[in-house]
Amino acid sequence: MSKNKSNAPIEEEEIQIFEFQDEDGNVEKFEFLDIMEFEGKEYAVLLPVTDDEDALMVHILEIVEELDSEYDTYIGIDDQELVDKIYAAFMEKHKEDFNFVD
Repeated sequence: MSKNKSNAPIEEEEIQIFEFQDEDGNVEKFEFLDIMEFEGKEYAVLLPVTDDEDALMVHILEIVEELDSEYDTYIGIDDQELVDKIYAAFMEKHKEDFNFVD
């Protein structure tokens, strides 16, 4: 997975799907929504690919560039306050693009 440096909204025909494997070996698919720069770091904003509307919660992962690899590492964020700040910035940036629901 190479990093998309563009912060432009993705057109419908350009939807990117990422697959991540969790600690238990389960593979989950996510739609890539955007890369957000926040306080000097980059974060991927992802939406699960699922038919379960209750599971449609945005996930935000820190992107860590691997110098010795063509792939980046995506790391979960334990700081809920940081996640909330990044999500607020994402909502402000895309208020015209998405219908946000609490």
